[in-house]
Amino acid sequence: MNKPSLNFLSEEEVEKIHDATLEVLRNTGIKIGSKKALAILEEAGAKVDYEESKALIPVGLVEEALKRAPKTIKYCARNPKYDVLLNKKETHFITDGIDIPFIRDWETGERRNSTNEDLARWTRLSDYLDNIHFVWVTLAAGDVSPKMQSLTQLVTTLNNTEKHVEYEAHNAMEAQYMIEIASIIAGGREKLRENPIISAVQCPASPLMFDQGTIEATMEFARAGIPVVYMDMPLAMETCPATLAGTIVIINAENLAGLVISEFTKSGAPVVYSTCASIADPLSGAAIESSGSSLLYLASTQIAHYYGLPCEICGSGSMSKMVDAQAGYEMAMSINQNLPSGADIICGLGDLEVGLCVSPEKLVIDNEIVGESSRFVRGFGIDDESLALDVIHKVGPGGHFLAEKHTLKHFKELGHPQLSNMNTFETWKEEGSKSIYGVAKERVKEILAMHKPEPIPAATEEEISKILKRARAEMLKNN
Repeated sequence: MNKPSLNFLSEEEVEKIHDATLEVLRNTGIKIGSKKALAILEEAGAKVDYEESKALIPVGLVEEALKRAPKTIKYCARNPKYDVLLNKKETHFITDGIDIPFIRDWETGERRNSTNEDLARWTRLSDYLDNIHFVWVTLAAGDVSPKMQSLTQLVTTLNNTEKHVEYEAHNAMEAQYMIEIASIIAGGREKLRENPIISAVQCPASPLMFDQGTIEATMEFARAGIPVVYMDMPLAMETCPATLAGTIVIINAENLAGLVISEFTKSGAPVVYSTCASIADPLSGAAIESSGSSLLYLASTQIAHYYGLPCEICGSGSMSKMVDAQAGYEMAMSINQNLPSGADIICGLGDLEVGLCVSPEKLVIDNEIVGESSRFVRGFGIDDESLALDVIHKVGPGGHFLAEKHTLKHFKELGHPQLSNMNTFETWKEEGSKSIYGVAKERVKEILAMHKPEPIPAATEEEISKILKRARAEMLKNN
């Protein structure tokens, strides 16, 4: 089947970025706030300065880590029908996240702080929508104690979707409890290793740093066989150079440094190359989405493929503050710019304000945009069946194809938007003159009224409650 593809860097340019990255790793180095991680690197052959919390990583370590890293990763789910193989052949989509503090209210549409119930409803909506393949723990449960927020949010999400769940851990203890919770659901630690129902988005601190909590959590996930997404969030002109090429070098160095730490913690640890890069507004200094961001995502995907690694990018989203024309065109533009790159995962569905707020209605609209864009990227096949010579000959000049079995068999391949109004003006007016926002709002209510994902079994939920109780006691003791 013909598929549009987009690689805008030449082989020589990719090699230059790779060589520049190796130069940074071995001469500039990476600052790491964990003595445990530094000790692993030192034992592997890196030059470590414990006083400066810094490691210089030689070329050999990078090459060995790339050899050890799996080139395909299976994202499993509570329901095996949602299992997906990340193999660089198909792009999958995920909601925005993580711990977003604001939501556009389900009834009023007003912006407010999110709650654990909002997270549950958002997750159920995501579970239903067909173009959302994985679910991030999207919303912050603002009504839950900060110490227990992360673990509570993970359980709420797992209980309201049968799809794969991505999240993050802020420290090793949190990671250990997340692994334990996921193991109970999966049927044990070895079952979880074989079928990871969760993955971890762990973020370097640009430029060229890993804090203690993040990297030690990463090491726990590596030992447990949980896929780790090294999603760095550089800001060109502030935490990166003002050039896109220089920013790519930072992105690549942070990803490769994380890969080395994971692979020398546990050989064969599943790692996903990732970035959520932004451009700084030269007037305000705030992070903005632009065509420059899309170029960074395209280049990052191409470099990930150069290494043979699965890739996740933040290639969708909007700076708009509400569900309006800006939100629609920014989403469509970013999806259509980034989808042809071939990234395994694109995240950001449902977001507003560059990830500070989400909207249920926008999530439904974004799901449709993704469906139409994905249909375009799939292209079409050419064979005897699709060329349709028999039916063309049968119908002949001046005939029509509506009544043909061939049409009934293939008409769904042409695509048909579900939210967009295709009627005449008069029919649209008779039906209430609804905007797409109004249609999406009705759709949200319909989905939540009818869709109930299979919950976690009661016995498993009881075991999880015991884990949460133990975690609460340990966290209170440590604080």
